[in-house]
Amino acid sequence: MTIDQTTANVLTDLLRELSSELDLHYEDEDFHALKPTIKTLRRAGILMMDAGHEVPEVYHHVMGRFERATRS
Repeated sequence: MTIDQTTANVLTDLLRELSSELDLHYEDEDFHALKPTIKTLRRAGILMMDAGHEVPEVYHHVMGRFERATRS
């Protein structure tokens, strides 16, 4: 799949903004309630990476927090 540069830029900005907001406003113990949001965020991130684009570092940070918080 290919994503044109304008779409990739918008998706990157959305991933950065949503990830930043989740990181700032949710404690680890509240991450279980974010499962539907994280699922959508992950789908967008995978779409970007599969198309050869990088995702923001904060995206990886939030995904890591979610995985650690919901592991058990």
